Amino acid sequence: MALLLETRAIIPILCVIGLMVYLSKQKKQDLILITFGLVIALTYEYLMVLSGMLYFKQSPFPFWLVLLWCALLLTLNTSMQFLNKLPWFFSLLVCAISAPASYWAGARFGVITIAVPLLQFWLVYGVAWSCMFNLIMYLNKRFAQNSNQSSPKI
Repeated sequence: MALLLETRAIIPILCVIGLMVYLSKQKKQDLILITFGLVIALTYEYLMVLSGMLYFKQSPFPFWLVLLWCALLLTLNTSMQFLNKLPWFFSLLVCAISAPASYWAGARFGVITIAVPLLQFWLVYGVAWSCMFNLIMYLNKRFAQNSNQSSPKI
């Protein structure tokens, strides 16, 4: 939706994020995840723009991308939980293939510009994105373990 609507998607994405938080069974963990996950993810996106790998129509990146990151992060404890159950190298591989594919789709729709040869983008961006996202997943898992250990047992 955001890919095609860009800034017109902000209100619908905010509604989806609000619904995801409202329906969440782990609100505290999700809010912690959004807080640290966004810092990591947006720093990564900013570095990729600075490196000249890609460009967005709005500099350094559009607000709807921030919201997409929020929505993606909120799926880590639900629909994307399967990634945590994969061996680490499979999780890295899945992310290294799927992340560049979504950005490539964005480029095909004219939403972003990939400023390097596609193979180079796929390799560099995919590996870096995969490492960044798996770091977020690892930290999320650690926060969940720490909150489970610190909560009182009834």
